[in-house]
Amino acid sequence: MHNNKYKIFRSGLMLLVLLSVLSCKKETEMLDESTFGYDFFPVATGKSWTYASDSIIYDNGGAKRDTFRSFIREEIGEKFLDEEGHPVFKVYRFFRRNQNEAWTRINTWTTEVDSARAIRTEENLKFVKLVFPVKKGLRWDGNVFIDEDLRIEVAGESIEPYKNWKHRMEEIDEVYTYKGAGIPSIRVNLVDDSSIIDRRKVTEYYGKGLGLVRKEMMILDSDGSKPGDPWEQKAQKGFIHTLTLIDHN
Repeated sequence: MHNNKYKIFRSGLMLLVLLSVLSCKKETEMLDESTFGYDFFPVATGKSWTYASDSIIYDNGGAKRDTFRSFIREEIGEKFLDEEGHPVFKVYRFFRRNQNEAWTRINTWTTEVDSARAIRTEENLKFVKLVFPVKKGLRWDGNVFIDEDLRIEVAGESIEPYKNWKHRMEEIDEVYTYKGAGIPSIRVNLVDDSSIIDRRKVTEYYGKGLGLVRKEMMILDSDGSKPGDPWEQKAQKGFIHTLTLIDHN
């Protein structure tokens, strides 16, 4: 009798294992990667983007504000394997002051995309731009490879632009207007932090099939003497920068 009970138990256990395996297999087969959002960060050799770049640089304790407009072109170059064998693409970058001027190549960055994240290395700084699958409200450490105490120089002044960055996917079905057409887009808030002496706000927009369509940056510092004034007026050092897509191929 005891042996029969054992056989029944063993048969039931095997059935549960079989059902579990079949269930996992079914879930795997139903996985639809087209919903993961990879098309918001397209990468392929030969693709290119042209951006209008608008900047305000605060100088001389805020007494001087230099405004610049220029154009940036990025082109995906050849693919290579990094030290760990992962595929990485070169990103050739070009600059011109106006649309009548010839492009001048300025530097080379890199970009890579795997099943879980999209990465760009800019001036030897490695940023996790997006994570997959996309989901509204998703948070991640996009600056996991960056020292938040890193200082850069802006108009001769030292500034820490990367403090308190906390990436959050605010929207995944926002409509962005590009060349008169509404494009499904993702809005990512990289940082939105303010104190009496500094303001950090960075937002990126990614269009479906386009990639980065707009980037807004406000990296400003003050001495805290005018807490009630708008940051655009009281800032003593730093910059405001906007990058807007105007063409792509």
